This record gives sequence, structure tokens and C-alpha cells, in this order.
Amino acid sequence: MAAPAKRIDGIDFWRGLALLMIFIDHVPENVFQHVTQKNFGFSDAAELFVFLAGVSVALAYGTRFFEGETVGAVRAVLRRAFTLYWVQILISLLIIAIFVGAAALWDENDLLEDADAVVSNPLQTSAGILALLHQLENANILPLYIALLLMTPLLLALARRDDRLMLAASAGIYLAARAFSLNLSTWPVEGTWFFNPISWQLIFAIGIFAGRRLKRGGIAYDARLFAACLAVVAIAAVVRTDAFGYASGLWQDVRDVLDCGKTDLGFARLVHFLALAYIVYHSGLTGLMRRTWAFLPLCLIGRYGLPVFATGTVLSAMGEVVETRSEAFSHDVAFGAAIVVGGILMHYLVARGLAAWRDKSRAQQSMMNPAHTLQTAAPLSLWKSPIVLWSETSRPVSHICPSRQLSYRHSRATSGHRKPRRSHYQSGREEAIRGEQRGHARDSRCKQRRCHDDARPP
Repeated sequence: MAAPAKRIDGIDFWRGLALLMIFIDHVPENVFQHVTQKNFGFSDAAELFVFLAGVSVALAYGTRFFEGETVGAVRAVLRRAFTLYWVQILISLLIIAIFVGAAALWDENDLLEDADAVVSNPLQTSAGILALLHQLENANILPLYIALLLMTPLLLALARRDDRLMLAASAGIYLAARAFSLNLSTWPVEGTWFFNPISWQLIFAIGIFAGRRLKRGGIAYDARLFAACLAVVAIAAVVRTDAFGYASGLWQDVRDVLDCGKTDLGFARLVHFLALAYIVYHSGLTGLMRRTWAFLPLCLIGRYGLPVFATGTVLSAMGEVVETRSEAFSHDVAFGAAIVVGGILMHYLVARGLAAWRDKSRAQQSMMNPAHTLQTAAPLSLWKSPIVLWSETSRPVSHICPSRQLSYRHSRATSGHRKPRRSHYQSGREEAIRGEQRGHARDSRCKQRRCHDDARPP
């Protein structure tokens, strides 16, 4: 049976950071949105989230799959996909309830924009939600993740033959999706998935490839490739920031030319993210972040990614509702910042609570297991102290005192019958009694000798 994969804290850290950036970008206008990844390049936190999902799949399920436990690994992947499915349904229902309730409370029909299909055609829309064919605006990345997990057995089967074969097949599917505009349709509202799984499977497959390389010692460093990645990231930063404010309108002029669309994973987005990931991996940035105070909290958030993501999605919906009442607040900037800070704190508290609950459950489970038997051996001789022997780590007494084993074998050879086995405690106790008797006899002889000496004439 394959050993469970050891958790890599760097993956948890970057996943936690991606979750916070997704939350900040989804919350209504706030000052923190100006410092997320999307403001300094062509890609954003979505690419990081999907890439790390592929890495995690390779580490969590790939080992079992490649070591012969194919059925068990596929079953585990499907269980994970089902977990994501019911979380997606729960999130969708909560968001609908939030908007419908707020619209009824404040008589704001504009709040029903996301839930309009549910209100106008509840039966079909509910069926569409259950079939993942109707996706709310800020709850559309989990359906992508579910679709990618359903593709995982095929990708792992190709990777078992050769990682390059898996990448070639994935790239071919990506090119076909881009060339023929392939995407999944939505229903009952006509349209397509916001995250096209036929295109986004490529970055997921690259994540599986990277995860496989991590298991084999890491990704090789190439100085020329590193320099090229630096150039790509630098150019993207200049373009995305309008040359840091010195060339107004630059990003708008070249945006369509560079193929930066998010739905079909534009080529510029893909190249930028891969270059950024290569730089982060080989620059030692993760090691530097490990020394900061934010590393452990972000690791904790990333370790419980699914419940934290669900929390962030619901909180962002609540933020949109509260934004409609922002006229009651005099400082919009402070109001938006307060929502973000409170949401980040809630992310951490959810992760912290889940960690405490899991630790408590493990402690209770360990207490319910049969306790290790404590065996106490009596002194092997009168001048030695007692020895505590644990059931799983102790050695037989014959290993400690070989003479006993020899005397036992001699007694069996001379008596011709099996001598009843006695416990360590019984043997030691009998030896202690015999020693005590010998001591009493010696004391008695000494007392008699003293009395005899006292009776002698001077």
C-alpha cells in the first residue's frame, strides 16, 4: 500500500494566498483590489488556484494510481468530486437566499439580478443548478474543478505511460477548443461556462506534471529559461500598469491583441502564469516568505481550502448586498476596507476552528483506541531497580538475562515435559522472595555468631 503523501507547506501557503486574492477581487470595490496579482500581469489568482489543484492531485492521488492502486485512487478522486459538488450546490442556494432575502427586506429589485432566473423559472433553474449548468457569477470555479477531477483518471492514465504524452494530449485538446470555440453550454439561461474546462484542463495537466516532478526531486533549473521568464513577467508588468502610469491607455490598446481572455484561458495568460511560477519556484521566494509572520496563517487557510473558499464566496455575496446600502456610510473607502479585513479575519477563524476541531477529534480517537499494555518487570536481581517494559518496544526477559533462557532449556531437557510459562512479574516476584529468604537466613546466622562470640570467656 502506498504511503500517504507528505504535505508540502509551500503549496498550502500559495493556495491560501490565492484564496484571499480571489475573495478580495470578488468583494465590491475596495482599496486592496489594486495590489492583487491581476494588476501586475496577464494572469490572476484563478490560474494559481487551478495549477495548485493539479499539483495536489498528483501528490494526493497520483502516487496510489501509479503504484497499482488504480481503483482506490479513482474512487478517492470521485469522492472528492462529489464533495465539491454538494458544496457547490450549498453555496448556490445560500447566495440565492441572501439576495432574495435582502431584496424582500429592502425592496431592492436590483438585487434579484443574479437570482432572477430562479425567481422567474424556479423548477428549470433549480434543475440547472443541480446539473451544474446554471452557475452564479461568483460561484463558477468549483464546477470547473469538478469537471477537471472527472478528467483526472484519463490524465493520470496518460501520465502513467509518459508525462510528455499527457501534456501533448492536453495541449491538443486546448488548441482544438480554441480553434473550434468548444465550450460547455449553460441552461436554462443560454450561454457557455465562464471557465471553459476544455481549455483550462491544460493548466491543470501542467500542475499534474509539476507535481510528478516534485515527487522525483523537483523541476530542473535553466538559466536561459529563467532569464526569458523574467523578461515575460517584466513586460507584462509594464503593459498591465500602463508603463507604471507613464503611458496611459497602453493596456487597453494591446489587451485584445495579446489574447488575454479568461474564459478560454488566453495564451498570454497561460504564458505569463507559467513564467511567474517558474520564477517563484527557483527564486527561493517561498523560503523567504516562510520567515514572515504571514506564512503560517496562510498555510492554515490553504490547508482547509474548500471550506475557506466556500466561506469567502458567501461573504463576497453578502458584501455585494451590503454595498447597496453604502450610501448610509460616509467613507466608502473605509467601508470597503473594513469588509475585506473582516472577511480575511473570518477566513482565518474558519481555518483555525477546523484545525482545532480536527485536533480534538484525533485526540478523542486516540483515547478510544486500546491503550498500550504496561508490563512491569520485578527486579532481575536485588541490586537492580525495576524496569518498565512497553508492549510494543519491550524485549523478552531472555534477551536481558540470557542465563534464564539457558536454565529453562536445561530444565526442559532433564524433565522431559514442558514447563509452564510464567510471566515476567511472577518470575521476578519469586526471585525477590527467594532473595529475601536468603537475606533473613544470613541475618539469622550472623545473630547466632554474635551471640556465640558474646558467650565466650574473655
